[in-house]
Amino acid sequence: MGTGLANADDSLPSSNYAPPAGGTFFLLADSSFSSSEEAKVRLEAPGRDYRRYQMEEYGGVDVRLYRIPDPMAFLRQQKNLHRIVVQPQYLGDGLNNTLTWLWDNWYGKSRRVMQRTFSSQSRQNVTQALPELHLGNAIIKPSRYVQNNQFSPLKKYPLVEQFRYPLWQAKPVEPQQGVKLEGASSNFISPQPGNIYIPLGQQEPGLYLVEAMVGGYRATTVVFVSDTVALSKVSGNELLVWTAGKKQGEAKPGSEILWTDGLGVMTRGVTDDSGTLQLQHISPERSYILGKDAEGGVFVSENFFYESEIYNTRLYIFTDRPLYRAGDRVDVKVMGREFHDPLHSSPIVSAPAKLSVLDANGSLLQTVNVTLDARNGGQGSFRLPENAVAGGYELRLAYRNQVYSSSFRVANYIKPHFEIGLALDKKEFKTGEAVSGKLQLLYPDGEPVKNARVQLSLRAQQLSMVGNDLRYAGRFPVSLEGSETVSDASGHVALNLPAADKPSRYLLTVSASDGAAYRVTTTKEILIERGLAHYSLSTAAQYSNSGESVVFRYAALESSKQVPVTYEWLRLEDRTSHSGELPSGGKSFTVNFAKPGNYNLTLRDKDGLILAGLSYAVSGKGSTAHTGTVDIVADKTLYQPGETAKMLITFPEPIDEALLTLERDRVEQQSLLSHPANWLTLQRLNDTQYEARVPVSNSFAPNITFSVLYTRNGQYSFQNAGIKVAVPQLDIRVKTDKTHYQPGELVNVELTSSLKGKPVSAQLTVGVVDEMIYALQPEIAPNIGKFFYPLGRNNVRTSSSLSFISYDQALSSEPVAPGATNRSERRVKMLERPRREEVDTAAWMPSLTTDKQGKAYFTFLMPDSLTRWRITARGMNGDGLVGQGRAYLRSEKNLYMKWSMPTVYRVGDKPAAGLFIFSQQDNEPVALVTKFAGAEMRQTLTLHKGANYISLAQNIQQSGLLSAELQQNGQVQDSISTKLSFVDNSWPVEQQKNVMLGGGENALMLPEQASNIRLQSSETPQEIFRNNLDALVDGPWGGVINTGSRLIPLSLAWRSLADHQSAAANDIRQMIQDNRLRLM
Repeated sequence: MGTGLANADDSLPSSNYAPPAGGTFFLLADSSFSSSEEAKVRLEAPGRDYRRYQMEEYGGVDVRLYRIPDPMAFLRQQKNLHRIVVQPQYLGDGLNNTLTWLWDNWYGKSRRVMQRTFSSQSRQNVTQALPELHLGNAIIKPSRYVQNNQFSPLKKYPLVEQFRYPLWQAKPVEPQQGVKLEGASSNFISPQPGNIYIPLGQQEPGLYLVEAMVGGYRATTVVFVSDTVALSKVSGNELLVWTAGKKQGEAKPGSEILWTDGLGVMTRGVTDDSGTLQLQHISPERSYILGKDAEGGVFVSENFFYESEIYNTRLYIFTDRPLYRAGDRVDVKVMGREFHDPLHSSPIVSAPAKLSVLDANGSLLQTVNVTLDARNGGQGSFRLPENAVAGGYELRLAYRNQVYSSSFRVANYIKPHFEIGLALDKKEFKTGEAVSGKLQLLYPDGEPVKNARVQLSLRAQQLSMVGNDLRYAGRFPVSLEGSETVSDASGHVALNLPAADKPSRYLLTVSASDGAAYRVTTTKEILIERGLAHYSLSTAAQYSNSGESVVFRYAALESSKQVPVTYEWLRLEDRTSHSGELPSGGKSFTVNFAKPGNYNLTLRDKDGLILAGLSYAVSGKGSTAHTGTVDIVADKTLYQPGETAKMLITFPEPIDEALLTLERDRVEQQSLLSHPANWLTLQRLNDTQYEARVPVSNSFAPNITFSVLYTRNGQYSFQNAGIKVAVPQLDIRVKTDKTHYQPGELVNVELTSSLKGKPVSAQLTVGVVDEMIYALQPEIAPNIGKFFYPLGRNNVRTSSSLSFISYDQALSSEPVAPGATNRSERRVKMLERPRREEVDTAAWMPSLTTDKQGKAYFTFLMPDSLTRWRITARGMNGDGLVGQGRAYLRSEKNLYMKWSMPTVYRVGDKPAAGLFIFSQQDNEPVALVTKFAGAEMRQTLTLHKGANYISLAQNIQQSGLLSAELQQNGQVQDSISTKLSFVDNSWPVEQQKNVMLGGGENALMLPEQASNIRLQSSETPQEIFRNNLDALVDGPWGGVINTGSRLIPLSLAWRSLADHQSAAANDIRQMIQDNRLRLM
């Protein structure tokens, strides 16, 4: 016994048991299912990090499927239909594994007791005789534990089935065969372990709850099984629901519909025989449709709505021009109407308003009182401060508790110290041809810019022609072999750009530096193969049937030597093409399209350059749209009331049922494809094409949306097409007595307003602005017709029950920090112009009224600048109809001079006097006569076309008047003069001297270098005080003391004005506000 006890091992292994922790996972149902489909849910678990090993021990995922007996009540109780909340019944690990370990432990201990009864030798003899009695490692073998579900089944809902599904051994979700994302830097679409679909089998129509468990982690979601799909259209006060078969798309009546905002049921109803139901209620931003069909199928649709069109007071706020300098005066005009619907409006209410001006930093510069009149609108003006910052400025008009906004820009025009010109080797380039030419860099005096460092940057945009308009794609950089180069002794830079394989627009940015403080940058445009349309190409309808002869007409848009000689069409479906010759001197040609499809037609000249283009559709048997889409082609782009709009509808497959609607602020009309309503007629052309004919009424203006919606095989698709209806507009015409004027001439302008060819009285606002302003800054204010009568947005949102997703997640995700905003530097605008007078607005007429004959007149003096002027006239009549007209005129001279020298010098300076002569002639002799200090000099010159820099030979050493006169053939063509001043080198000292005046002459006894002499009367105390006010104004500029002291005389001056709303009062108030801002 003693030997046996010594050899027996009494130790037993510990349990080392820990309940499976599980891990986070994501469970969702990403679609609904029909009764003939296999329902499934998607589970996403971490498959590539340490969390996978925490879940693998469990051996899979436990899944329970419950059927909801009363689905509508269940869904109404949920606060968030996307994340269903059902409280679990947690049990924990239970006693199963505990009992297993206790049994194994007790069994091992009992065997140890039996071992102690016999000696070791006795046990060996027995096991040798009877090997089946040998225990081996049975006592110390670890217990086998079973991973039990830690959650009890839900007793409230009938359990359909439960099972454990392998998580890591199941086939992961993978993209469809052939799906490959070109250019992706990460392989994020590759299959990932743990991202799987769990099949649930085919289920009867109804609502099902899915419970998935891994260890102590649990997630739930719901699965919708229904053979019906709900297609909804929600607007501001209405909901239209159409229930259709999920497989064939037929209308399914008798479905119970609940419209809820997530808190309660707003309204309910049952779909009629056509499967449609209209519910009236104010639409929240987010709402849900809960539905149950006659077969018990359940579906949910989520709808989002936001107002895209609001009818109220519209105030059209615009300035005389879009761009200003610091210190300029800004003129503002306000026009408005009170709109009740897209077409009908009434005059605004006459009331006072406040116009606030905010600079680019958001600081309030000035507030101007504006009185808005029901007929004439309102107007105001203000002056920008001299130190106004560059950037975008905002105008805010407070009117009847509402704020309206407009904008303009402020920039400094910096004259570049040399010019960059582009000369191409050819006028037109085709695709496949290298673009070659040269850049020319010249100083204002005509000297070449030698050895300048030039950087080139090229971007390309592919071009396409839609109608007669060019459309540009995105800008993409183009690699250049020599992006940096140096100009030669002539200021030339050779230019060699790569060829374009498709019609494109090249945007060449040139940045050059000659060592000065800043670089000169310019951008040049090069159109390759397709430029702006030279001809218009049109036809009677935008589509036809295959085999029909179609007549296309073309006409020149502008005078050009290019004439189309051939036409070409390209069928987009198979890229087949055909070309033919155009008759000489003809205006039309005929094409017979044998196959249905979409075609592009182009007209080309003898060199193959495209002069016009047009897209055209041909219907016929076999014509289909792309999968998942519906094609709608209207026969015209613009309709008149009373006409009939023809719409060609093309489906991707044979379709027998669809929902057709007219939409704008709500669903105005509805119809089924199989049973047309009385507002349209339908004709089936073939299996996939229909033609809808819709009579156009006045209520359609300015536009309405024609929509087609269908569903088939668990997918739905809809397409909208606009019906644009002409809105009556004022025809405003601007006419001047001449097209060309010389500076200083009187310009006579005639304005004419008419409506449908008949004269009508209207309120007009007219501005005459330098055209070069619009080259720097395009017009910011929209067209007045598009502002008051814009094409309305569709206020109807379409959704379906097919896209509703229900999900649950074990742990909430971490919030993502918002991305940083990107800001770009503001570029300095540069402008080189032949002008002697800094005038950008030649005339501003904020309120003109045409008479009963529709006539109005005004005159203005042409400024002393050579440029092209744009006259813009905007008008509104008493009925709220608006219009806008534009005209151009030029101020020009064959010979024009401009000083190119400073006017103030120090004593001892030797000025290099000079001027520019702008000539529109080439190699014409002229005589330049200059006069200074009684001396006259004459120079005979031969000028080249453009800017000519001329050095003056006068020896200027003193102050005086310098004048220049340009003569040709004995006639004075231009003359200018300027005053030159020489100041002493010593620092100026201000002196004050009191003089008692007596009868006769009174000697002042002034110093020899005295200048800027002022006499002030000091007889009364008020005059003495005002003299001191002048001293406050003339202190050192920019300091705190000067800025603060200027507020005293400015405030007194403003208070002394009788009218505080005058232009002078506004200017003084602006100066006070500017000085206050300087002290902040």
